[in-house]
Amino acid sequence: MARLTTVERQKMIIDEAINIIHEGGYESLSIRELAGKVKISEPAIYRHFLNKEDIILGILSRIGEFDHLLEENLALGNTAVEKLRKFIQFHFDFLQKNKEMTSILFSEDIFNQSNLLKQKLLKIIKYRKSLLTSIVEQGKAENEFKQIGTSDVVTMILGFIRLTVLEWRLGGFGFNISNKSEKTLGTIKEMISK
Repeated sequence: MARLTTVERQKMIIDEAINIIHEGGYESLSIRELAGKVKISEPAIYRHFLNKEDIILGILSRIGEFDHLLEENLALGNTAVEKLRKFIQFHFDFLQKNKEMTSILFSEDIFNQSNLLKQKLLKIIKYRKSLLTSIVEQGKAENEFKQIGTSDVVTMILGFIRLTVLEWRLGGFGFNISNKSEKTLGTIKEMISK
């Protein structure tokens, strides 16, 4: 069997850390547990990551990769409504394929442990808000959306997404969230479209 590269091993560690948090919450993530799941020694974990905080930073970097793909996807839309559809659909599709990421995104315990983690998450949120702000501003400029407060619209849209994901998560992922995007978009369009 070929030896894993550092990048492959780090990915494996991060994947397993996400699974542990998903199954048992942040409190259940320990280096000992992680080493056992990945089938390497605890010191080997420390060769790849300084500590638990560093592992969570690795998980947040993965979310940053999502943002890059989201931005590329948005560039394929022409109108603000098309971009809004892509923004919502991309979030729901990603989470449908990566249910365990909801345990990270909805775990305030993780981010209350470290100011660095909190700042990193706030940076991700700020970036998403900036993408959505540009979509809403485009819609207002092109007369697709009402002339209402951009910040309020952005908060409303992100709130819709978050609430839908939370209901899905608390309901045991009992429905296909990707199928909810058109309904969510329709409701939002009714509220903000001219």
